[in-house]
Amino acid sequence: MTAMTLKRSQIKRTPLQKGSSRQYGIKKRGKRMDEWIATRRRLKVQYEAAGITSCELGYEGCWHTGALGFAHGRKRRHLKAGELETLVCLLCGPCHDKIEHLGPDEMLRIVQNVIANRKEAIDR
Repeated sequence: MTAMTLKRSQIKRTPLQKGSSRQYGIKKRGKRMDEWIATRRRLKVQYEAAGITSCELGYEGCWHTGALGFAHGRKRRHLKAGELETLVCLLCGPCHDKIEHLGPDEMLRIVQNVIANRKEAIDR
């Protein structure tokens, strides 16, 4: 049995839709993204100074020091003023994914618990 192969001329192509990302390229980052990049730079220094250099949750399947990133108690688009720097914890990829798939109230509760149970305070 052989696999069916199509010649390049046999593949039907659709024209680009007006406004598609392929036509105009990737959307440029905006003011909010620039603000997050600057905040993340400050947070990295603060967390390292406080000795927080591994995942703060440690759920099953945790990578501990791999793929670390900052997780907020709410989605970034729903954060209130001042929460970009304060309502945040350091998590590995798998732990971040686990809390991300919970409801918004549960995600907020988990991040607030992590912040409350820290041994070292983050200097802001």
